[in-house]
Amino acid sequence: MKTDDLLRAILPDVLIDNFDVVNFEKTDTRFDIWLDEKKVQLREDKCNPSIISHGFGDYQVTHLI
Repeated sequence: MKTDDLLRAILPDVLIDNFDVVNFEKTDTRFDIWLDEKKVQLREDKCNPSIISHGFGDYQVTHLI
């Protein structure tokens, strides 16, 4: 099984579609995944000069249970 297929099975599609997985680590108690936002704009946003991709924000930690 490919890594991308496994990630799609456990993460929402919106994360896989909009972010690149840059690293992951597994320990006995947790599985950490580092994501970087893809620099992709919607087709309709490309025609709008006032929209600039700056990312979603600062580093955040989310715990999935």
